[in-house]
Amino acid sequence: MWIGAGVAVVLILGAGTWVATRALVVKSELESAQGLVEQMQAEASDFNLDALAKSSDELLVHSASAVTHAQDPIWRAAEVIPYLGDNLAAVRVVAESIDAIAQDVAAPAVDVVTGFDLAKRDPETGGFDLSPLTEVEKIVAAAKPIITTSRAKLDGVNHAKTFGPVTAAVVQLQGMLSKASGPLDSAGEVLKVASAALGRDSPRNYLLAFQNNAESTALGGSAASYTMMSIDGGAIAIVDQKGSGDFTAGTPVTVPIDQSALDLYSAYLVTHVNTSTSRPDFPTAAQIMSTFWQRDQGASVDGVISVDPLALSYILRATGPIPLASGDILSSENAVSLLVNEIYFRTDSYAEPEVADTFFQEAASAVLNKVTSGDFDLKEMFAAITQSVNQGSIMMWSSDPSEQALLDGTRIQGVLPTSNDAQTVIGAYYRDTSASKIDYYLQTATHTTSDVCSSPENPTFTTTVTLHSNLTVEQAKALPDYVNSFNFGADMFSTQVFVYGPVGATLTEASVDSEGVDTMQNAGATDLGRPVASFTAYLAPGETSAVTATFTGAPGAFGPLEVRGTPMINTTARTLDPATC
Repeated sequence: MWIGAGVAVVLILGAGTWVATRALVVKSELESAQGLVEQMQAEASDFNLDALAKSSDELLVHSASAVTHAQDPIWRAAEVIPYLGDNLAAVRVVAESIDAIAQDVAAPAVDVVTGFDLAKRDPETGGFDLSPLTEVEKIVAAAKPIITTSRAKLDGVNHAKTFGPVTAAVVQLQGMLSKASGPLDSAGEVLKVASAALGRDSPRNYLLAFQNNAESTALGGSAASYTMMSIDGGAIAIVDQKGSGDFTAGTPVTVPIDQSALDLYSAYLVTHVNTSTSRPDFPTAAQIMSTFWQRDQGASVDGVISVDPLALSYILRATGPIPLASGDILSSENAVSLLVNEIYFRTDSYAEPEVADTFFQEAASAVLNKVTSGDFDLKEMFAAITQSVNQGSIMMWSSDPSEQALLDGTRIQGVLPTSNDAQTVIGAYYRDTSASKIDYYLQTATHTTSDVCSSPENPTFTTTVTLHSNLTVEQAKALPDYVNSFNFGADMFSTQVFVYGPVGATLTEASVDSEGVDTMQNAGATDLGRPVASFTAYLAPGETSAVTATFTGAPGAFGPLEVRGTPMINTTARTLDPATC
């Protein structure tokens, strides 16, 4: 009997030691896995794909080891022991969840990313290889049940019986999986749209609009150059190119437009395609552009993409310089000056408008061909697109309402937020009204103050907008007629300023602080659910004008304060006081 009892004690102690050893191994493996996940996030952000692939392989080793040890028969048997068993079971569930995600989601995704080759072409269409998109769709679809199962297992852990560190690990993983569920759902839809947009299922026609920031409008500048692209099975081709002179001016297109927009920006918004970008709402502009194209060029449009020379300059950082038929070398350093200023010194654009239009179209074609060749730095391109989208230099609209809805809340949509909850956005926008390309020489600034931190229930928001002409009188007189004002020559230039207050706010005061030749306060309005203060500034070369608008917020939640505005050639200096609460 004593011998039997002794053997039993030895077996129990041995089993306990075995489980304890396994627990230490599992702890070490899970900690290594967590470190690798953080490392992989940094490597992905840096586009360090070789390191990412290596880290992914290491993650698989550590997660598999953790599961193997946690699923040991003695470990599983020990899970029946009160309290200790609850902790062992919880650790096993964490290990199994991490390994399932690593093996079936993370690793396949990394394989797709690291194996992606922009230069690879579809053998049938000659276009981009769309198979990686299909693979990612499959990975996203597989991830959903894995996360659902893992969350169910984690939810079954009794926190009242687990130790602090174990509870913390379970809660942390629950939080991560909870946050991942929503983005996974939207990712699946976005991937379907991306595949459709690249013509996987049927051909698409996209209108590429080139905005000229030297003649400012709210969204960027006069939209006078257009390229129609077809995309079929990943193959991109230029179908047609037109300038603003190829559209019928003066006859409005039939587009549902808010009366508030027409009151602020006049009928020019819908009677001239180049001023369709006057309102700070890209869906409005895109619908006007696409309707102009359909009416005057006789072809339907599936979507509109807008770019400006600022975006092209960023993209050229990724592609490198591109030679043009004119003999010019288009680069990130000269793209803006060449496209919106220097070209007008070479020819009389009033007498030969087609020369500048052809130059724009050729530049757009050259950049597009370079991009579609896949011959660029992927990390630099990602940075260029991100910067362009965030400042409003690249925008997109889809004629398909379901696809357009997926853009809701993103900067690429080119809209102001419809509430103040996530962000309290004030907009300061400009529109040249002197018929010129003079904004190449215009400097702008905004200074915004608010007591929203101290008086959140009844806050005020005050924005001062300053405009300064960087020209001297002599420089203005030496400018080509097409750059100078059609209305005033070199004597002065006129710019409208539109200050959009927070959603639901009230315009309580508007004033002219310094006026240049003359600055007028126009009638206030409400547009896009926001109060708008409007001014017109007339500046002679070298002069400055400043205007101020004050808004009182309606009761409700106010997110962090942000000021947006027209992407100007000379970057608008923006200050916030206070910057944060």
